[in-house]
Amino acid sequence: MKQALYSIFMLMAATMLIACDAEPDALFTDDTTETPVLYDYYIDEYGNEGVVVYNMDKTSKYAIVMSLDESLQSWGPMGEMVYGVDSIRSTLLSNHSYGVAMHQAMKARGINRYPAQAWCDQKNGGEKYARAGSWRLPSYYEWGLIINRLSKINTAMTEMGGTPLDDSHHYWVCDEDYVGRIKINGTTSDYDCENRAVVTSPTKSTYGNKDRWLKKNKYYVRAIKYIYYEY
Repeated sequence: MKQALYSIFMLMAATMLIACDAEPDALFTDDTTETPVLYDYYIDEYGNEGVVVYNMDKTSKYAIVMSLDESLQSWGPMGEMVYGVDSIRSTLLSNHSYGVAMHQAMKARGINRYPAQAWCDQKNGGEKYARAGSWRLPSYYEWGLIINRLSKINTAMTEMGGTPLDDSHHYWVCDEDYVGRIKINGTTSDYDCENRAVVTSPTKSTYGNKDRWLKKNKYYVRAIKYIYYEY
């Protein structure tokens, strides 16, 4: 079944690359299919596999895919911040564009300096620029979109030969520790922002245990990507 789906996708992708060259952020455009369905199998042109874990309504025209595989990586170097605190606002952290902005900033600084993001980025086949439809590290906000579907997501992951999300694991997200630099959730306590990034688990936050947040620590990593489509 996977091989058949992959062959269909490759034929569709080759056709759409010619027809949609002016829309580089779109993975594909398919006027004959409906909205990607939750828990559907997905494979891209490089053979990266995933599960549809979130989809929006027809107005927004995108779905989120999460990779079937995971890795154990550190977040990145200690003693620096990728996204300057002067540029961060709490509204940005609850926005789909934040994850893309972090990916772009890391690419500009040298993606291999950030192992968790680099593991996600290598799925993009060496593309020079981070785009809206690139594989990347999810944000805390994006991770929160899927937590109520963990059981069904894991069923799909297992059926497709992937690794289920483990609620006993800690997973890196792309957010750095901005608590104390800006007011988030009413918290103004100052933490070691340059050395910490956020970890979470599939169904609960690890806010409150700051010792786990050191960027040098190794935790699990999942990649996500956005699929954009038309009707």
